[in-house]
Amino acid sequence: MNRTLILALLFLILGGAAWYAITQKKKQNSSHVSWDMDFAVANTNDIGKIFIADRQGRTATLERGPKGWIYNGKHPARPSAVENLLDAISKVNVLNIPPNGSIQNLVKETAAVGIKVEIYDRNNKPIKTYYVGGVTNDERGTIMIMDGSEQPYVVHIPGFIGQLRLRYLLGDDEWRDRAVFRENPEEIQSVYVEYPQRKNESFKLEKTGEAAYDIKPYFATTTPAKTPRRKGVAEAYLVQFEALVAEAFETQNPLRDSVTALVPFAIVTRNKADGAETQVQFWPVEIEHRRDDGAPYVSRYFTDVNSEDFLLTQDRVMGGIFRGYSFFFEGLPEKNRLRN
Repeated sequence: MNRTLILALLFLILGGAAWYAITQKKKQNSSHVSWDMDFAVANTNDIGKIFIADRQGRTATLERGPKGWIYNGKHPARPSAVENLLDAISKVNVLNIPPNGSIQNLVKETAAVGIKVEIYDRNNKPIKTYYVGGVTNDERGTIMIMDGSEQPYVVHIPGFIGQLRLRYLLGDDEWRDRAVFRENPEEIQSVYVEYPQRKNESFKLEKTGEAAYDIKPYFATTTPAKTPRRKGVAEAYLVQFEALVAEAFETQNPLRDSVTALVPFAIVTRNKADGAETQVQFWPVEIEHRRDDGAPYVSRYFTDVNSEDFLLTQDRVMGGIFRGYSFFFEGLPEKNRLRN
């Protein structure tokens, strides 16, 4: 009886030890990620630069600056586009390994249409370099190949359904910030608003001291207001310039030249304390009608910034800066809804 019990206990001990060893080995194998599967950069705060290029020679360089990301060394990058890219870079994970029979074709396809991605730290040292290829037939996975490897993988972001390739955008219109004005109101020295067809409502708003502003007609032919200025209105007006973002770039719009040859509805010139100037012109482009009374109103504008950028803006975003001279003074007729 004692011998049988001893053997049984020995069997249980050995069996338990074997089970533990096998379990640990499986855990180690399942958690192991080879170097060419490790696409993610978990801490995006370490990233200082991202370089992206396709086979057609288009490139995009995103660099972290003191006030945000810069595109191609010149333009502020669109915050949402950068956030989407960084989200993909930090969360990309291998979904599965393609079957051996498809590997050769996937490598050739990625070589033909792939996007090269180089990620650097804040000291400009390389972190990752890989190629983003096409998408799977069900569009739930994206092909990626690590630089120096011949093994393609199907990757995804856990919990996200869709292709990742679109997050690695290329082209000015996709990467550039669409902000027409993105200002700190305290840094604005003056704002001039000219309405070519409503000259009496054109005005100049100028900073004369700490929280002190002067508002006067834009044209000498306009009679200055005799009534007191409304308190806090100048400050509230400048707050409108904090984040005025366009709907889209219209760089290649065939109507651009003919539109900019027309007299604009409004010309807004912003000057900062450091001397930087931005001049923006607006032309009505889309008319809608109110649901309550059917009255027409302008809903969108073609917008030219510094005679360089051509964009489409919405009245619901920009309307706050379309104020008239009379808006700033007490007792004058309400003529401030100049955009309608």
